[in-house]
Order: sequence, then C-alpha cells, then structure tokens
Amino acid sequence: MDNIMWRMIENGSYVGTSFIDACFSPVALPYTIIMIILLIGLCYAAWKAPRWVRPIGRLTMALMAFQLIAGYTLLVDCYQRAGGPQERWTNLYLAQGMKPVICVAIIGVIIYLISLFISIAQKPRI
Repeated sequence: MDNIMWRMIENGSYVGTSFIDACFSPVALPYTIIMIILLIGLCYAAWKAPRWVRPIGRLTMALMAFQLIAGYTLLVDCYQRAGGPQERWTNLYLAQGMKPVICVAIIGVIIYLISLFISIAQKPRI
C-alpha cells in the first residue's frame, strides 16, 4: 500500500481531489469500507439491539485512531524514502498525502456522533 501512496504523492494526483475521491482512493479504501460496514451495523443495532449502539461507536473511534496512526506512518515512510526535505516535498504534498487519512477520520467522527445521538434518543425518559 505504501507504493501506491508513494506514486500518488509523487504525481501530485491528490491535489484538487474532492472529499469523496480522497475517501475512495487506494490508500483509504479499506478503512472507508470498514467504516461503512460499521455504519450499517450501527443502523441495524439501533433497530434490533440498542445496547450495541454505544460499543459500535467506540469501536469506530478506536479504528479511526488506528487508521490515523497507520496513515501517518505510511506518509512518514514515504517522506524518509524520498530522502527527507527536498524542494519537491513541500508542505502541500505532505498535506495532500494526509488528505485521505483525514477524510476517513472525519467519517469515523460522524459515525461516532450518530451513535451518541441514537443512544441518547433511546434512553428512557423520566
């Protein structure tokens, strides 16, 4: 996967991509699929098993944290493989390399907030 990220950053293909393109890029696609599966599971749990809503939200946050760390290490590995700071490795390239990682993190936070809203709405009122 790091070779894919290396080639995409080298070509500058992340520059100007949209949120959806970054989420479904080859670097972020496995994590995006996992987040979509967790969202479907969250909707099913809200309907059939309300006690599982909050743990699914917490699992989403844990996977998001793992994905942030994994994406950052991929980016640092590509940066070190290029030989450190060079003229072609500006902050723009580093920011564009983090774009798919941040996009999936935003999806994870949104799923966690949905799980919180569902768990609050399902609590019995006094």
